Amino acid sequence: MLRAYAVTADENGHFQAAAASYEAALLSDPSDVEATVNLAVLYWRAGRSSVPCEFRDYARERLSELLETASTRFAGRAELRFWKSHIAATEAGEPLEPDECRRLLEERPDYLEPAFVVFKNSAGAEAEPEAMRLLVDYSEQRTARGRYVTSIIHAVMQKRRWQPQSSRQLPSLPA
Repeated sequence: MLRAYAVTADENGHFQAAAASYEAALLSDPSDVEATVNLAVLYWRAGRSSVPCEFRDYARERLSELLETASTRFAGRAELRFWKSHIAATEAGEPLEPDECRRLLEERPDYLEPAFVVFKNSAGAEAEPEAMRLLVDYSEQRTARGRYVTSIIHAVMQKRRWQPQSSRQLPSLPA
């Protein structure tokens, strides 16, 4: 129930209410990896947005605490490994290594989020089916996490659409 309220608040852009509800949900169920990742991405995005200063500062501080404790609690989970690496790389102004994302996709074929990084870094030449699946999945869940992932995919698609035909990398056909 708490996570459902958190997701609804998150989808409606009510970052503070969503964060409080995700935190409450995690107090009642600390093993909820989805709530943990949603909260981490919400704090990360809130720390870079135009929310009230107090919340933005709190979000930045709480994000590192959350990622640290979650790394222990969910040590082997691809979701946490991916987002922790992605957030750190983005904050450092560096792209996340596509090879790391490909490894995660191989380890957990059912977990598609690393595909948006591969799709972005290849200018849409790789991981297109997975990226399109993410668009479909997140079109119905517009959390901070979903909005971020879809915005990256849409940006790549826009860029490809306006790229001159001669400079596009066309997929090669099998012989």
